[in-house]
Amino acid sequence: MANFIHWPFKLFAMRGKPAFHQRPFTRQGGATLGGRDLVTQTDLGFWRAVFPNIMVMSNDMHHEEAWNAIQVALQGRTGLVIVPAYCTGSRLQQLAKTQSALATHSDGSTFSDGTKYSSEPPLVQMEEDAQIGATVVKLRALREGLSLTGIKYSYFHALYQTGPVIAKKGNVVQVPIFPATRAKIPAGSILTVKEPTCLMHLASDNEMDIVHGVSPITNKTLNFVEAIDYWDKVAAE
Repeated sequence: MANFIHWPFKLFAMRGKPAFHQRPFTRQGGATLGGRDLVTQTDLGFWRAVFPNIMVMSNDMHHEEAWNAIQVALQGRTGLVIVPAYCTGSRLQQLAKTQSALATHSDGSTFSDGTKYSSEPPLVQMEEDAQIGATVVKLRALREGLSLTGIKYSYFHALYQTGPVIAKKGNVVQVPIFPATRAKIPAGSILTVKEPTCLMHLASDNEMDIVHGVSPITNKTLNFVEAIDYWDKVAAE
């Protein structure tokens, strides 16, 4: 985790809403007698993200310094960056945000300026082990009345989205997910729903090219693609 860069979402405001797009991976399998192409779904889908019109301020040296530092750290498409997906809201995310509490770290410490960090309330947990490659999982809602359909969650920066409920028993639902499970999620694990994240690469080597100081505000759109190569390495270990 030490080699991952956290994208400073709060530092760089945007003139637009970040978007996370599913990119299912399908295979073409010939055609029917009527001439229609046969398409087969695989479990090899991945995420793409767009951060539109990021505002880089020429009068804020923190902007230029942070931008340059991230550009060097990522080295084009090779670097790994943790991208927040909490800007895409759901009722569950809104609940997690409103019920978050300020707390100290486990050793009683705070941030350097004395402020506390925001602690996410436990709302969703994995009911059974989710093995690598699983496309259907069982989730438990830890509050009554929570809808777990169409929500985003993450576990160690692997981002998932749930589909419609297949089966339900009490507070436990069985749902399909996108993409396939990247790394094992043990039963009982609390899932991140307030501020889910996705481990990604820049979509191109020149993605962060920018000329600072030409105007008071330089708008820059960044494209990211999920770091599935990282999860492949984890699975092979």
